[in-house]
Formats: sequence, structure tokens, C-alpha cells
Amino acid sequence: MSELVTLPHRWRPFGARLAAIAGAIALVGVMTFLWLMLPDEVQEKFTFFQRLTLLGFLLIVLVLLNGIFRTSALAAESGLTVTNGYKMRYYDWAEILHVSLHKNRPWALLDLSDGSTLAVMAIQVSDGQRATKAARELAALIDTRAGSDSANGS
Repeated sequence: MSELVTLPHRWRPFGARLAAIAGAIALVGVMTFLWLMLPDEVQEKFTFFQRLTLLGFLLIVLVLLNGIFRTSALAAESGLTVTNGYKMRYYDWAEILHVSLHKNRPWALLDLSDGSTLAVMAIQVSDGQRATKAARELAALIDTRAGSDSANGS
């Protein structure tokens, strides 16, 4: 069954994005609460560099969570752009041979014409039927755009 989508089309992981948002809100909330619960005399004992270190660690964790949040796969007429964290890769449709999604792997995997593979973190097994549908849609696009009979979403 062919499940074509209109282009451009973007897939994003649902569970991972939800966890990134919840984690960021919880982390900022807890750190703010804990800071405000410290007595004034304890807060005053923190040096500038100690405060900067705490903020630095908070920023690093928020940057990592943002990387999870921005993960996506964008299908366009010319090809597929896969963004995993902060690394973005573009492939023409002819370069993509196959997409697979298996329960033993956390996310979809692209087989590429150069013999390499690429994880598509935007399509995550943990998203269940949503991921299966996304893999089938991507497989149908690969079939129609590259003329390949080898793509499937299973």
C-alpha cells in the first residue's frame, strides 16, 4: 500500500520531543526552586565563578535537550534532509536505496548507494504506529522518487 505525502513533508519524533520539553521545563524549574529555597546567607557564599559553573551546566544540558528536540527528517522534491541533533545531512533521492524500521533498533535506518547507512532519529520505534506510518511514507517516497523497488517500512 502506497502512502504518499505531499512535499515538503517533515517527520519528527513525538516521544523524544515531549521528553526534551518536559526535561527542560523540569530542570529549569527544579534548579530555580532549589536556588530560591537556599537561605540568603548561603546564596551570598556562592562566588561569581561558582554561579557561572552552575549556569554553564544548566546551559549544556539545555543545549543537549534542544538537539533532541530539533531532530527531524524533511522530504522535499529534490531529496531528503536528515537532522540528527546538530548534524544535518542532505541526500538526493537517487542516493537512498532503502529505509527500514525494526523493533530491535531504536530508529529507522537508511541504506545509501555508497554502501553506508544513516540513522533517521526522527522516526523512532518508541513512537509505535506513528513511526510505522512514517517509515511507510518515507519508503513510498523512496520508491516513487528513486524508482527503487527495494524500499519498505517494515
